[in-house]
Amino acid sequence: MPRQRRRPTIDLSPLVDVVFLLIIFFTVSTTFREGTGLPVKLPSSGTAVAQPTGPVEVTIGADGRVALGGTVYPSVDALAGPLRAALEKADPRTVLIRGDRQAQYETIVRVLDLARSLDARGVTLATRKGGGAPGGAGGGEKGSGRR
Repeated sequence: MPRQRRRPTIDLSPLVDVVFLLIIFFTVSTTFREGTGLPVKLPSSGTAVAQPTGPVEVTIGADGRVALGGTVYPSVDALAGPLRAALEKADPRTVLIRGDRQAQYETIVRVLDLARSLDARGVTLATRKGGGAPGGAGGGEKGSGRR
């Protein structure tokens, strides 16, 4: 009796696994840009209302330098003009201070004073969520404290 040949089959489950991994990789690594990609000149309107832009972010490094909008300034004094301009455009006029945990307290207080003197409606200090130990072991990301 002749031996029957089995038809070869291809197992597709490893291929499906690889495809799903590629989808996950590209989804996670893709950066999304705001905007449509088309240059548009918007029409004007007499009843237009400005949309809130969010708080103005000021970052204070451990070395005492401060940054606003991607520009680094050597001191708080050099930040006064750019912060004034940023607050005039901001709605609401709030400031988010992201200070390094090693930054000098005096620098943070000077930025707070500067924001208040420029009529900022609110100042928020960014911290990292977590069980920081008393004495300053927290610090970092999400805004929490209100002043």
